[in-house]
Amino acid sequence: MKYILGLLLILFASYADIFLYRIGIVPLPPASFLIPLFMVVFIIKYPIKDIFVHFKSHTFRFFLAVLILSTVYSSFTKTPGAVLTTIIVLDIITIILYIFALHFFTVEDKKTVFIVILLAFVVLSGSVWYDFIFGLPKYNLTLEQMVRKGGFGENPNKAASGIKFLALAGLVFLEKAKANKYLFIGLMVFSVFITFSRSGIISAVLILMLGTMNNWSSSFQISIPKLIKSVFRLMILFTILYMTLLALADVIRENFPAFTRGAAGERLDLLLGQSEKGVTSEDSGSGGGRGDLFIKYLNNFMDNPFGYGTGYSDDKNFNRLNTHNQYLYMAVNYGIIGLGIFLFLIFYGINISFRKDQFYCLIFYTLFIFEGFVAHNVFSERAILVCLAFFDSLIYKNDSAK
Repeated sequence: MKYILGLLLILFASYADIFLYRIGIVPLPPASFLIPLFMVVFIIKYPIKDIFVHFKSHTFRFFLAVLILSTVYSSFTKTPGAVLTTIIVLDIITIILYIFALHFFTVEDKKTVFIVILLAFVVLSGSVWYDFIFGLPKYNLTLEQMVRKGGFGENPNKAASGIKFLALAGLVFLEKAKANKYLFIGLMVFSVFITFSRSGIISAVLILMLGTMNNWSSSFQISIPKLIKSVFRLMILFTILYMTLLALADVIRENFPAFTRGAAGERLDLLLGQSEKGVTSEDSGSGGGRGDLFIKYLNNFMDNPFGYGTGYSDDKNFNRLNTHNQYLYMAVNYGIIGLGIFLFLIFYGINISFRKDQFYCLIFYTLFIFEGFVAHNVFSERAILVCLAFFDSLIYKNDSAK
């Protein structure tokens, strides 16, 4: 049974379940088939009473608070009932998937957990590489017209996000395997790079910086002498990395002409220092960029700090595009209360990382803080949700055993 659960977690974390449904191999959407199957197998495998201990986790309390907020705020929103039902059902599924994944990572042996995380990373990054070189089957017009490749994640930013979080989880197991660790890091960096995701590249740099500063140890080892030594290592590392990326950019231009057009071409020009535009030029001025959306929704929040109700930012009748920002998503829909509980999740996670001496958890929450500024559906992305459960298992594993 645990292998079936592990396989399903791999499919969820790599978005392969969605891809298999898109191309017709799996007959029903994941929410109607694979997710219920995961729940049934889990209930057969583990006693339900054993999961109650996980209700003490700060993340579960956050998800429960969001579910309560979405239910309460649905009573005075103008959003259509179908949208409200979808949001509340997704909140329930998120809670169940999180608790079940947390229990799996907590009770199963280290080897099994590592295999699940590693294979999820390999499947997702492998799909991006395959999509980049050969091209995956295209099943809608939007994907047909996209130059940047997202593999099973479909959206390049979504794919890059999943790759970086899964890679960070995998590094927990490679602390003492120096050669394999650096090979793994290299694969992460180049897999993120070929998506041309700015947020993904910045996050990969953050992982490299923080990991190097702490000598890639799972416990806190940062000191002044080690910090100085790490700075020199970082300078050398980033010099080599940047030269390699520049060389790769030229190879891409020569062998993949399609990547010289559109957003992919602009981002290659930025990397090569040949662009007349700024890094954030596409984010403002068009009315649909992240900068424009940030200003729009920030003004909405300032006009009504108590929130507009469940699904307001999702409703196409009011907003053409969603917030693309988790902080504003919580603030606009659920008001200052929603924003407050989201900030609580982050700060409590950082605090408990220090208390439990889990440095990789601190890196996770650092990436999580950044992710909140570039995406509004953080908890709907199963790669992030699975990794959140994994890192929480590192924090709560001893408590669960007791």
